[in-house]
Amino acid sequence: MKKQIIIAIACMAAAFTFTGCLHTSRAAAPQDRQLQYTLRVTPEIKRAFHSDDSIKIRSITGTAPRFQTGGTYRVVGTCTQQTLKNATLYLGNTAEAGPDAIVASAGSSLFTSLPNGTTEFDISFTLLRPGLLHVTVYDLDNHNKNDNAYAGIYLGDVVDLR
Repeated sequence: MKKQIIIAIACMAAAFTFTGCLHTSRAAAPQDRQLQYTLRVTPEIKRAFHSDDSIKIRSITGTAPRFQTGGTYRVVGTCTQQTLKNATLYLGNTAEAGPDAIVASAGSSLFTSLPNGTTEFDISFTLLRPGLLHVTVYDLDNHNKNDNAYAGIYLGDVVDLR
Protein backbone atom coordinates (compact mmCIF):
# COMPACT_ATOMS: atom_id res chain seq x y z
CA MET A 1 0.00 0.00 0.00
CA LYS A 2 2.79 2.40 0.98
CA LYS A 3 4.63 1.63 -2.28
CA GLN A 4 1.48 2.36 -4.33
CA ILE A 5 1.02 5.74 -2.62
CA ILE A 6 4.64 6.69 -3.34
CA ILE A 7 4.24 5.69 -7.00
CA ALA A 8 0.98 7.68 -7.24
CA ILE A 9 2.65 10.78 -5.74
CA ALA A 10 5.60 10.43 -8.13
CA CYS A 11 3.22 10.17 -11.12
CA MET A 12 1.29 13.26 -9.98
CA ALA A 13 4.54 15.22 -9.52
CA ALA A 14 5.67 14.23 -13.01
CA ALA A 15 2.31 15.30 -14.46
CA PHE A 16 2.49 18.70 -12.73
CA THR A 17 6.07 19.18 -13.90
CA PHE A 18 5.13 18.31 -17.49
CA THR A 19 2.10 20.64 -17.36
CA GLY A 20 4.31 23.40 -15.97
CA CYS A 21 6.78 22.93 -18.82
CA LEU A 22 3.98 23.21 -21.37
CA HIS A 23 2.67 26.34 -19.68
CA THR A 24 6.16 27.91 -19.61
CA SER A 25 6.81 27.26 -23.30
CA ARG A 26 3.43 28.73 -24.25
CA ALA A 27 4.06 31.80 -22.07
CA ALA A 28 7.47 32.41 -23.64
CA ALA A 29 6.20 32.19 -27.20
CA PRO A 30 4.40 35.61 -27.28
CA GLN A 31 7.51 37.37 -25.94
CA ASP A 32 9.70 35.72 -28.58
CA ARG A 33 7.30 36.93 -31.27
CA GLN A 34 7.62 40.49 -29.91
CA LEU A 35 11.41 40.33 -30.30
CA GLN A 36 10.95 40.52 -34.06
CA TYR A 37 14.03 42.63 -34.91
CA THR A 38 17.56 41.31 -35.23
CA LEU A 39 20.07 43.93 -34.16
CA ARG A 40 23.51 44.14 -35.70
CA VAL A 41 26.18 45.58 -33.44
CA THR A 42 29.92 45.87 -33.65
CA PRO A 43 31.08 45.33 -30.06
CA GLU A 44 33.88 47.58 -28.88
CA ILE A 45 36.39 46.63 -26.22
CA LYS A 46 35.51 48.13 -22.85
CA ARG A 47 38.49 46.57 -21.12
CA ALA A 48 40.92 44.19 -22.85
CA PHE A 49 40.85 40.47 -22.15
CA HIS A 50 43.87 38.44 -21.06
CA SER A 51 45.11 35.31 -22.84
CA ASP A 52 42.30 33.38 -24.56
CA ASP A 53 39.44 34.89 -22.52
CA SER A 54 36.64 36.45 -24.58
CA ILE A 55 32.97 37.39 -24.91
CA LYS A 56 31.25 36.54 -28.18
CA ILE A 57 27.76 37.78 -29.01
CA ARG A 58 25.82 35.28 -31.14
CA SER A 59 22.57 37.19 -31.51
CA ILE A 60 20.63 40.20 -30.31
CA THR A 61 16.89 40.48 -30.90
CA GLY A 62 14.51 43.15 -29.76
CA THR A 63 11.20 44.94 -29.98
CA ALA A 64 12.88 47.72 -32.00
CA PRO A 65 15.51 47.65 -34.77
CA ARG A 66 18.04 49.42 -32.51
CA PHE A 67 18.53 49.85 -28.78
CA GLN A 68 16.13 52.46 -27.40
CA THR A 69 14.55 53.21 -24.05
CA GLY A 70 11.38 51.25 -23.41
CA GLY A 71 12.54 48.41 -25.70
CA THR A 72 12.97 44.80 -24.66
CA TYR A 73 15.99 42.86 -25.91
CA ARG A 74 17.59 39.44 -25.75
CA VAL A 75 21.38 38.99 -25.92
CA VAL A 76 22.72 35.48 -26.50
CA GLY A 77 26.39 34.61 -26.49
CA THR A 78 29.31 32.81 -24.91
CA CYS A 79 31.99 33.85 -22.48
CA THR A 80 35.29 32.04 -22.19
CA GLN A 81 37.39 32.82 -19.15
CA GLN A 82 40.14 30.80 -17.56
CA THR A 83 41.95 33.54 -15.67
CA LEU A 84 39.71 34.24 -12.67
CA LYS A 85 38.72 31.92 -9.83
CA ASN A 86 35.59 33.82 -8.83
CA ALA A 87 33.91 35.69 -11.70
CA THR A 88 30.51 36.85 -12.88
CA LEU A 89 29.24 38.17 -16.19
CA TYR A 90 26.92 41.19 -16.08
CA LEU A 91 24.89 42.92 -18.78
CA GLY A 92 24.60 46.55 -17.71
CA ASN A 93 23.96 50.13 -18.71
CA THR A 94 26.29 53.08 -18.05
CA ALA A 95 23.38 55.42 -17.33
CA GLU A 96 23.90 58.27 -14.88
CA ALA A 97 23.13 57.64 -11.22
CA GLY A 98 19.43 57.32 -10.46
CA PRO A 99 16.68 54.73 -10.66
CA ASP A 100 17.16 51.42 -12.47
CA ALA A 101 18.40 51.91 -16.03
CA ILE A 102 17.90 48.30 -17.07
CA VAL A 103 15.77 45.50 -15.66
CA ALA A 104 15.88 41.77 -16.36
CA SER A 105 12.79 40.23 -17.97
CA ALA A 106 10.81 37.66 -15.98
CA GLY A 107 12.81 34.44 -15.78
CA SER A 108 16.08 36.10 -16.78
CA SER A 109 18.98 37.62 -14.84
CA LEU A 110 21.47 40.34 -15.71
CA PHE A 111 24.16 38.27 -13.91
CA THR A 112 25.65 34.89 -14.84
CA SER A 113 28.19 33.00 -12.73
CA LEU A 114 31.36 32.15 -14.66
CA PRO A 115 33.30 28.99 -13.85
CA ASN A 116 36.53 28.39 -15.75
CA GLY A 117 35.85 27.40 -19.34
CA THR A 118 33.11 28.46 -21.73
CA THR A 119 29.72 29.58 -20.44
CA GLU A 120 26.63 30.19 -22.56
CA PHE A 121 24.50 33.20 -21.61
CA ASP A 122 21.00 34.25 -22.64
CA ILE A 123 19.85 37.53 -21.09
CA SER A 124 16.53 39.28 -21.72
CA PHE A 125 15.93 42.79 -20.40
CA THR A 126 14.05 46.05 -20.79
CA LEU A 127 16.01 49.25 -21.25
CA LEU A 128 14.60 51.97 -18.98
CA ARG A 129 17.04 54.88 -19.34
CA PRO A 130 19.62 56.10 -21.87
CA GLY A 131 23.19 54.84 -21.53
CA LEU A 132 25.78 52.58 -23.09
CA LEU A 133 25.04 48.85 -22.86
CA HIS A 134 27.91 46.55 -21.95
CA VAL A 135 28.65 42.91 -21.20
CA THR A 136 31.39 42.78 -18.57
CA VAL A 137 33.24 40.12 -16.61
CA TYR A 138 33.79 41.11 -12.98
CA ASP A 139 36.44 39.67 -10.68
CA LEU A 140 34.60 39.00 -7.42
CA ASP A 141 37.91 38.55 -5.59
CA ASN A 142 38.96 42.12 -6.55
CA HIS A 143 37.50 44.34 -3.84
CA ASN A 144 38.28 47.67 -5.52
CA LYS A 145 35.15 49.72 -4.77
CA ASN A 146 35.70 51.93 -7.83
CA ASP A 147 36.01 49.20 -10.44
CA ASN A 148 36.43 45.44 -10.20
CA ALA A 149 35.82 44.89 -13.93
CA TYR A 150 38.19 42.35 -15.42
CA ALA A 151 37.23 42.73 -19.09
CA GLY A 152 34.24 43.51 -21.26
CA ILE A 153 32.64 44.87 -24.39
CA TYR A 154 30.23 47.67 -25.26
CA LEU A 155 27.30 46.72 -27.46
CA GLY A 156 27.27 49.82 -29.66
CA ASP A 157 26.17 53.42 -29.65
CA VAL A 158 24.88 55.28 -26.61
CA VAL A 159 21.16 54.72 -26.31
CA ASP A 160 19.30 57.97 -26.97
CA LEU A 161 16.19 58.97 -25.09
CA ARG A 162 13.21 58.17 -27.37
